[in-house]
Amino acid sequence: MEIFKLIPANFFAILNCKNQEIYGKCLFEVFKTYEQGSILGMEKSIAQQVICDVLEIMPADTIIEDDEEITDVRSKASAILRRFEECGWIDIDVTNDYVEIMNFRDYAITIIQSLKMISQDTYYGYEDDSHEFRGYIYTVYTLLTADNPDFAMVLDQVYKNTIAFVREIRKLDSRLKFYIKTILDNNEICDLISLLVNYKVELVDQAYYRLKTSDNVNKYKLEIIKRMEEYQHNNVIMDLIAKDYMQLSNHNYDLAKARANKKIDDIIDIYNSLSRIIDEIDNKNKIYVNSTIAKIKFLLNDDENIIGKLTTILKHTADGIKKYKTDQTLKIINPLFNIRTHRIINNNSLFTPRGVYWHAESQFLQENDVTPSDAMQEAFYKEFETNFSEDVIKKYLGLVFEKQNLIKASELLTVDLSDEAVLRLLYILVYSGEEMNYFILPLPSIIKHNRFDMYDFQIIRGNRP
Repeated sequence: MEIFKLIPANFFAILNCKNQEIYGKCLFEVFKTYEQGSILGMEKSIAQQVICDVLEIMPADTIIEDDEEITDVRSKASAILRRFEECGWIDIDVTNDYVEIMNFRDYAITIIQSLKMISQDTYYGYEDDSHEFRGYIYTVYTLLTADNPDFAMVLDQVYKNTIAFVREIRKLDSRLKFYIKTILDNNEICDLISLLVNYKVELVDQAYYRLKTSDNVNKYKLEIIKRMEEYQHNNVIMDLIAKDYMQLSNHNYDLAKARANKKIDDIIDIYNSLSRIIDEIDNKNKIYVNSTIAKIKFLLNDDENIIGKLTTILKHTADGIKKYKTDQTLKIINPLFNIRTHRIINNNSLFTPRGVYWHAESQFLQENDVTPSDAMQEAFYKEFETNFSEDVIKKYLGLVFEKQNLIKASELLTVDLSDEAVLRLLYILVYSGEEMNYFILPLPSIIKHNRFDMYDFQIIRGNRP
């Protein structure tokens, strides 16, 4: 059935209007209460009270649609519920006792759940365990190793969980691409550091690290492939699956068997290709971390030195290109690099009189003094070299943890506000994890640096609970 025959034409109207934020907050809060209530639904009065609680923390002059005459909170809540019903998000029924019961439509429940997943601040947050990769793979492994005679059901569940696992991998890959893109979109140190904190807590600790350790698919992959191949080579099992697929295949046995073989082939191909996909995710992780640190190092340079001036020129050029003013930008900076040329050269001007020649008694190569060009090159490399290895960071934090089990980034910067201290914080962020025996916890407070602001975070000894 076509989707728009199921969903009303004005279904998304509440999410595409001037009050979309109000409707969204009310929708999520009502749904949260709805899920915690009775299976048969919740009383309309309870939903109304939930919306009242949401509206009370909003400005008193909040207007719902065009009902400017509505001023009290309860009337506004009733107007919102009516709007939900008009757009097909909810149904309101009346019981024999004249009590109004509210229920969400089936398609509305599915869409709200999707919106909740998208809107979570921490995409792979602590409260939501639906992104744990091991859950899907372990379910597949358990189904295949258990003694279950219903092979068609097992195959269907294995396929569904495998596709769900692939979906999570794709979401992780997409999120990595988003973070890599933010490097180009942000030229402020505070934004880049905040994104690095979010990346570390949201993506690495909650998804990427699990994928590489506890949720590593390699622990189950070979056994899963082996079991699938055993299914495919066992004529009895394939016959049973094909008979179960007959109804979905117009009662054509050959088509049913081909459908079963296709599903098994797809599963095997997915698990065989996972290593390459995970390697690609590894590569994106390295690109993001290295590129972010490199750009922050670049932005930390003072405007007074040559590297700082080069930074200013490059930032100006990048901003101009982003605004589609490439020609104008290049025209502005072009005089900086022009060298005067002589279009007419006289042959006599190239003549150099021969000088007196003395034969040196000893001729050997001597080490030349460092030229200005060499000094500049050395300064540039020194500016970008990394002196913060894992051992250095571990030793540094070891001294800190001797006195206390946690410390704030702001406390470390209070002692030292140098660029070196900021870079040390970056590597502390990057190295955090079980192997280094400490983890990061973001804080809402702001660190006031002499050149930029950034969100504070805690560095806590031990592994994340």
